[in-house]
Amino acid sequence: MPFSLQLDPGSGVVVGTGTGMLNAGDARKGAVTFWENPDWSGRPVVWDFRAAQFDIHAPEIRDMAQFILKNQPPTPPPRVAFVTTRDVDFGLARIFEVYREHPATSFRVFRDLDEAMSWAMGHSSIEQERA
Repeated sequence: MPFSLQLDPGSGVVVGTGTGMLNAGDARKGAVTFWENPDWSGRPVVWDFRAAQFDIHAPEIRDMAQFILKNQPPTPPPRVAFVTTRDVDFGLARIFEVYREHPATSFRVFRDLDEAMSWAMGHSSIEQERA
């Protein structure tokens, strides 16, 4: 399996870890796996892709965002963060960020896991960061 999910007990954030080459099918499986755990409903999630590479193209990114917006549970995560270190993956994740926009969920791309975790826990806000 190219990803795993677990609840970080200290923070209450669900942490997904992706490894290897990840494609659109892997992204759908990851989202569905997250949604299927009722204990994770309404929790923030940080997807750690530092050990992964995206094998996805721009049209698939839009399709993936539409899949999530159409199928997410009634109580979506309040914050979703992606963490990646490769420039190309960071850029693809930023494209996803634009398509993923939803009033119930804030989405942000990071290069640092600690920053992503802090943001997901609500220790900073988008409004503060953009001011």
